[in-house]
Amino acid sequence: MEAILNSPIVEIGKFDWTITDVIDGRKENTPFVFGKLSKYAKEGEVLVVDEESKSQVSASAHNLLQASSPFVYLPEYSGMAFLHVWNGIQEKLFPRRFKAIIEAAHDNFFVGCEIEPVADYRAFSAKLKSIDHFTEISAKVYPPNPLFGRLWESLHEYIK
Repeated sequence: MEAILNSPIVEIGKFDWTITDVIDGRKENTPFVFGKLSKYAKEGEVLVVDEESKSQVSASAHNLLQASSPFVYLPEYSGMAFLHVWNGIQEKLFPRRFKAIIEAAHDNFFVGCEIEPVADYRAFSAKLKSIDHFTEISAKVYPPNPLFGRLWESLHEYIK
């Protein structure tokens, strides 16, 4: 957790990576650490409006954020949830970059960090059943494609 709170900057390819906007919730009833895995370019270009000529022009920007993936680590459950950022930080890329940052925080000396996805649904459902209570659940269900309506009919009826 200290490595998350005081993460180093890791240069991989043409981008730098670090953990930003960290919230230390280790003293809460359910301890947590929240942060954002951030991917940025040392030098980038953005479009700005030149009011005089009323046109868009390029301007250089230092440490231009390319993508940011929020995550929460729950040490009590040894679990982490993170957001897949389309065309930015994909779900297979997040664990590799997070690992590189955590290991770099310890100078890559006798340290290892692995994030394993939930693959065994029985074990996952057993873990869920062991939780005493939920304080909040949020979900979005999008209407199905009309071409496949008959396949989604029972869900559609349940939602109604």
